[in-house]
Amino acid sequence: MVSRRHNSKKLAIISVSDKTGIDNFAKKLIDNNYRILSTGGTADFLTSKRINNISIADFTDFDEILEGRVKTLHPKIHAGILAKNQKLLDEIKNSSYMAIDLVVVNLYPFEKTINKKNSTFNMAIENIDIGGPTMLRAAAKNHQRVTVITDPNDYEKILEEINRHGKTKPKTRLDMAIKAFEKTARYDSIICDYLSPNNKKFPEKINITMEKLNDLRYGENPHQEAALYDIAAPIYDNFNFEQLSGKDLSFNNIVDTESALACVRQFDKPACVIVKHANPCGVSESTDSLSAYNRAYKTDPISAFGGIIAFNKIVDAKVLKKILSQQFVEVIIAPGFKNLCLNLIKKKPNIRLLKSSKVKNDKVSYELKSLGNKLLLQNKDDIKLKNSDLRFVTKKRPTKNQIEDLIFAFKVARYVKSNAIVFVKNKKTLGIGAGQMSRIDSTKIAQMKAKRHKLSLKGSVMASEAFFPFKDNVDLAKKIGVSSIIQPGGSIKDTEIIKIVDKHKMSMVFSGIRVFKH
Repeated sequence: MVSRRHNSKKLAIISVSDKTGIDNFAKKLIDNNYRILSTGGTADFLTSKRINNISIADFTDFDEILEGRVKTLHPKIHAGILAKNQKLLDEIKNSSYMAIDLVVVNLYPFEKTINKKNSTFNMAIENIDIGGPTMLRAAAKNHQRVTVITDPNDYEKILEEINRHGKTKPKTRLDMAIKAFEKTARYDSIICDYLSPNNKKFPEKINITMEKLNDLRYGENPHQEAALYDIAAPIYDNFNFEQLSGKDLSFNNIVDTESALACVRQFDKPACVIVKHANPCGVSESTDSLSAYNRAYKTDPISAFGGIIAFNKIVDAKVLKKILSQQFVEVIIAPGFKNLCLNLIKKKPNIRLLKSSKVKNDKVSYELKSLGNKLLLQNKDDIKLKNSDLRFVTKKRPTKNQIEDLIFAFKVARYVKSNAIVFVKNKKTLGIGAGQMSRIDSTKIAQMKAKRHKLSLKGSVMASEAFFPFKDNVDLAKKIGVSSIIQPGGSIKDTEIIKIVDKHKMSMVFSGIRVFKH
């Protein structure tokens, strides 16, 4: 048991899973007349660094029980943290308790545990911290007296104030308290979301906490401020990247980049997607990234100006040189860039190079859309179209190459704002019509774009993300030389449309999948 003769010294509890900088922090606390209380792995770590510390068990005269599940849940700990004024401080002294002035806790690594490949449900459960959040909440509640620290990045700031003033400032303690509550809220949210899929597909309550990553240059328009946040739960879509160069991102940059990356990730062979205003304006799959880019760019060089370019393979200097010599670009995102690229991009300091992260969880369930104070939640549209899914409905059957182009066109169409029409030949887009109130207008726009850039539609395939309620699109497709069509089917006029396609001696397949995108 710890003797009361040391009461003149301040007490700090340190119990951390992330031990970054904690040895130096503890040493300097000791230099400032603090005694260190610690638990388990933290105590072992500090001892290995020859830093004096007192185990919680010795301090409380209560051994850890239940394989370490109970160690800090003791009145001596929480009374020491929660005593808020002199009256209560005197009360705990009469009980042979001591005031605790500083609490450093960053919780069991639940999030890291569930993201490990070999993670199991039992491993996750055992990494739900109980004592840590309890201490954090107690210290944050009593921030008028107690300093609570959850982030190693705050160690220096706290030490500076202690060195200068002998204690932390009231505002600092409040800021740290807010940070602690944010941490416990995020922690609980991750746990809740992890457990929810095992419970209900759409739970009655959703707990979402978000961590600010950085401020953005502006929102959709320059007069709007914006920031980027990360949702803590692993059940939502995976969009992670590292910025390697360039100026700060804007709201629109990120929206377009997410769309481009999601689209290009559908392809296995080297592919390139160029996006402008959240719509693909050029997509190609080829033998290498350079060829894929050249083919994608030729679809619509005008729209590609100031666009976002996404690759599914590592980009080398040849590809980057070609892009920089040919067009203005806002963002280039890829799984990686060869070394020469980073030297090359220095000549264009405004262009952002983003390294996309691997998808951590290929079982992502949900995507979100906010509407004022309401939130729409739906299953992610990640269904994959296979050859075996196709339903051949016309007398004429598409060739093997046409089938490949049809599936390619379908993949592109699911990322084009509806109504969507996509013309494709040899896994290269020829014309894209997006976002029109009528499908025939989208078809005409796609045709117009192909004509403008001298791309022949003869022998191409056409994809529509939704069914044809009228024959006008089919008649126009025939007129401009389309050989085969893919659409989901499902219209009451399907039989009529099939007869017209047969009359035109074209082929058509039903995907059975509508990929409508607002």
